[in-house]
Amino acid sequence: MMAAIATLLATTTALLFGAIGSRGGKEPTRNPEELVTVPAAPSKPIRTSTVRSQPSAPIPLANLPTSREPTSPQLALIPKPNAERESLLERRKQAGDTGILPGVGIPGGIPGAISEPSAANALVSSLGAGVRKAAAGQPDKAYALEQKDTLMAQGTSIRCALQTRIITDHPGFASCVVTEPVYSFTGKHLLLPKGTKVMGQYDAEPDSGRIGVIWERAITPNGVNIDMESPGVDNLGSAGHPGHYSAHWGSRISAALWISIFSDAFKYAGAKYGPTQTSTSSGIVTQDPFESNTAETIQNIAKQAVRRAANRPATVTINQGTIVSIFVAKDVDFSQTIKAH
Repeated sequence: MMAAIATLLATTTALLFGAIGSRGGKEPTRNPEELVTVPAAPSKPIRTSTVRSQPSAPIPLANLPTSREPTSPQLALIPKPNAERESLLERRKQAGDTGILPGVGIPGGIPGAISEPSAANALVSSLGAGVRKAAAGQPDKAYALEQKDTLMAQGTSIRCALQTRIITDHPGFASCVVTEPVYSFTGKHLLLPKGTKVMGQYDAEPDSGRIGVIWERAITPNGVNIDMESPGVDNLGSAGHPGHYSAHWGSRISAALWISIFSDAFKYAGAKYGPTQTSTSSGIVTQDPFESNTAETIQNIAKQAVRRAANRPATVTINQGTIVSIFVAKDVDFSQTIKAH
């Protein structure tokens, strides 16, 4: 046993040293050498003599046609540059009066040609003529008021309290009492004392929430009658007396609604409880519901009610005691009445 082990060790050692010896004695392999080839230097370029060519002779141009005056009637209308400047200057001078250049804005027109004025040009021309006439005319003259100590001038405001109620469903008359005294232009004489009664009239069917009242005459407590023909205004001078405006929408809608409900009720009762009508056409039997004459009559009444309600005009109401203002439309001279008193 020991001999076998020794023999195995000896054999392994011999093989190991043999392998080492074989590696140490072998020469290492070398890579093959690479050959580098260098190309030969290029030869110098051979210079060649350049031959300059003589310049070619210029090509002669054909004679251009000389400018001639236009013989066509259309070409004759085209102005020359100088003529165009002169024409433009003249047109600008003409535009200084009317503000419109003649010949401008006319389709197909020729620049510089004076065209007939259109309706707009004629209107502007007339307005310009009116302005020039007013500027060239004599100014309005001022003059001193005659009897200014007894004059109630145009534009005087009269405060008045309504005595009557105004409802515009029908035209009528109204009266009011002056609450503040009115003096002459200079304030020297009392013209309308407190308590003066003013009468006027108004029309129906107002278009807005105001009533147009024309105050025609006034009677003072002293028995002086004054013809005024002056309109009523509000506290700020706007035309008309403001009041309560009603378009009657409630009555319009309610009348049509109630009548329509009755008509629908009669139609429903007739269709449900009334006899049906049977008809045959092409072998097909159809049944029509009962048509109530009462329902049809009520429907016609509803149409008339709606038509009348739609045509009813609005109503403006002003209660008595309301303070209104009167705008004096023309001068009123009290000289005769003051001398008499």
